[in-house]
Amino acid sequence: MAGYLERMREEISAAKNGGTYKESLFLTSPMSQRVSMEGRGDVLVLSSNNYLGLSDHPDVVKAGIDGLKKFGAGTGSVRFICGSFSIHRELEKEIADFLQKESALSYVACWNANTGLIPTIATEKDIIISDSLNHASIIDACRLTGSKVTRKVYSHSDMSQLKALLEESKDFENRFIITDGVFSMEGDVAKLPEIVELAKKYKAVIIMDDSHATGVIGKTGAGTAEYF
Repeated sequence: MAGYLERMREEISAAKNGGTYKESLFLTSPMSQRVSMEGRGDVLVLSSNNYLGLSDHPDVVKAGIDGLKKFGAGTGSVRFICGSFSIHRELEKEIADFLQKESALSYVACWNANTGLIPTIATEKDIIISDSLNHASIIDACRLTGSKVTRKVYSHSDMSQLKALLEESKDFENRFIITDGVFSMEGDVAKLPEIVELAKKYKAVIIMDDSHATGVIGKTGAGTAEYF
């Protein structure tokens, strides 16, 4: 125990000296373009994913209050044990209709969606081919497949390298091309038409994280696919 505590102190000290130690920031107002932050006063926020300004929208706040009054604060368990609320079914139907898909499944966060989906569907017979600038949640999800799944990374939006990796991986049962729609760090859009063309040619499956595109791009805000 003493050795563990000493190691933790050394790691914390190294993080502080290296400028990577994180201090918690406490908000005293709803998330918006500007927030009130303890010890800092009025702060302009440039790091939130609240692109559409819905976090403090009166209609969203009211819907949340109404939902709490009707359904309470949750089931206290996961969906397949205690069941789902009927409002989840309504939400998922609206999402599916909006994206013109057969069905949808909601998660508490995209991180959970990625880490839930990718390790579940990928087996030792498959290969994952991932863009080098994919979100950290995709990277974690790919790592969670462990050593059983072959993983390759292509340079950001390099379609010639993606094609080469698809060529090399013909012996795998399934080839999963994984990409962001809008890349969160650079803000650029995936070359989806070219990715789709390659996927059709090589019979690959596309997994696209559209978190930073949904509601933001496309004629009706339906994201990257609609954008193209």
